[in-house]
Amino acid sequence: MTPSCTTGGTWEAAGELTACSVVVGADLMAAKACKNDEEEVVAVIAHELGHWKLNHTMYSFIAVQILTLLQFGGYTLVRNSKDLFQSFGFDTQPVLIGLIIFQHTVIPLQHLVSFLLNLVSRAFEFQADAFAKKLGYAAPLRAGLIKLQEENLSAMNTDPWYSAYHYSHPPLVERLAAIDEPDKKTD
Repeated sequence: MTPSCTTGGTWEAAGELTACSVVVGADLMAAKACKNDEEEVVAVIAHELGHWKLNHTMYSFIAVQILTLLQFGGYTLVRNSKDLFQSFGFDTQPVLIGLIIFQHTVIPLQHLVSFLLNLVSRAFEFQADAFAKKLGYAAPLRAGLIKLQEENLSAMNTDPWYSAYHYSHPPLVERLAAIDEPDKKTD
């Protein structure tokens, strides 16, 4: 996982190094906010284990690889397009100019992809919270998230559209509402 735009200082990660290993950032373990409550630390670790158990790291890794391949493919299309270079007044196809043209043409797509990746990341956060809740850590996770939010001096309730576009993690208010929501029972 990448550092969250919403956490200002605490970095959390759940990585799949082997079949049974999980990496949790040192800042998370040493967080002043939760150091006096072992149950809250365990709840936050349960959340991180949720990312691992639900394969969020693998899905994110695959998405990044696909996006990288698409970028190389897009650049190749731009680089090999004589008509595109001629439309900008170039008789030759300089590599640097091709890169500049590609960067300018891909900007709108990058904004869309960034927004979609943030939506996926936010869904992953809700899933990891639900995993910790399922393990019985709803109350300590709730308390830990509040303390981490206060420690990082993050905005408690941002505009939903702004946060959806700019933040990889949902606002605290949305996460607490999801944690407090009763579990849905299937018949």
